[in-house]
Amino acid sequence: LSKSTKRIQDQVMSLRMVAIRDTFLKMKRIARDVSKKTNKEFDFILKGEDTEIDKTMVDALSDPLIHLIRNAIDHGLESDEDRITNNKGKGQVSLEAYHRGNNIVIEIKDDGKGINVEAIKNKAIERGLMHQDQILSDSEIINFIFHPGFSMAKQISDVSGRGVGLDVVKTSIDKLKGKVDISTTLGKGSSF
Repeated sequence: LSKSTKRIQDQVMSLRMVAIRDTFLKMKRIARDVSKKTNKEFDFILKGEDTEIDKTMVDALSDPLIHLIRNAIDHGLESDEDRITNNKGKGQVSLEAYHRGNNIVIEIKDDGKGINVEAIKNKAIERGLMHQDQILSDSEIINFIFHPGFSMAKQISDVSGRGVGLDVVKTSIDKLKGKVDISTTLGKGSSF
């Protein structure tokens, strides 16, 4: 009985699984639109479109992914002129999905300027989120970008700096029992 029940459960679970391809193709369109709005040329690379994920998660991931793609392009990538000045070639933004154990990992990478930890620290001090003499690790300081209303955008545009911060992304991912990890190297790029 337990073997039959397990087999039925596995079959029912497999019916709920769908490839993430459609969501990824939607992100490709978003990236193309943002490229035109920001006048930035870059290669958008998709990997793991056949990775399967629960149907209910596909819809819930769409908005956070859109936000992260827009940020990678608008905040992460330098302008084409700055990339030439810094001896960098054409920009790259990649979106990849893969399984790690029982989890699915969705990774958005850019080869842009990286996250300026010192600028985030200064903004956090200015907003009263930390004290001048407080000692925090780089990752703790970077996590301030998930604070509601926290924005590093110098001017509001219809691409980013619209008053909708990364706190919305973190909240959405938390609801799915997931987490957002960030790795960044100044001048080299970031990975969410």
